[in-house]
Amino acid sequence: MYSQAELKAEGLDDFRVFLMHVWAFLNLPKPTRVQLDIAKWLQHGPRRGILQAFRGVGKSWITVSFVLWILLNDPQKKIMVVSASQQLADDFSKFAKQLIHGMPVLQHLAPRLDQRNSAISFDVGPALASKDPSVKSAGITGQITGTRADVIIADDIEIPKNSQTHLMRERLAELVKEFDAILKPGVRIIYLGTPQTEQSLYP
Repeated sequence: MYSQAELKAEGLDDFRVFLMHVWAFLNLPKPTRVQLDIAKWLQHGPRRGILQAFRGVGKSWITVSFVLWILLNDPQKKIMVVSASQQLADDFSKFAKQLIHGMPVLQHLAPRLDQRNSAISFDVGPALASKDPSVKSAGITGQITGTRADVIIADDIEIPKNSQTHLMRERLAELVKEFDAILKPGVRIIYLGTPQTEQSLYP
């Protein structure tokens, strides 16, 4: 486990530096200026914000990296990832666990044998015992209440299939209101997505 002083000495208190490590591990070219701008916004952006970017920019991968960077700096944080479907949310969590097990700087975050370790929810090794997992994934129409989180990542919750009609968009807007019942005071909701209609959930 790294101390805050060690993380700062390695530059890992800056998410952009951590993102460069992830991209190198994945054998990707260095992050582009746009990707680094996204990383800066994720680290320093508002308590509630929307990240809209063109497809292919890698916003979901960047945000997986951001979740891991949060846990690297504070393993006691609780994060919920909500997507249009449970499968999409689980894919986010699975990728996060692949990076934890593969990157040396993250391997101490691997769940212990006595901790949760599934696609739906998992704990990180240094996390203290809690009723809430370190990372939980859920579909927007699934059960998202009953869990407390410091950060909610709403990753592409609006897709053509659930926003084609006015009634669908109204239902989606009502489901999003449940986020306030999950969040701890003073924490963040980050939306990732591409508007599907002129009446998009994303302003």
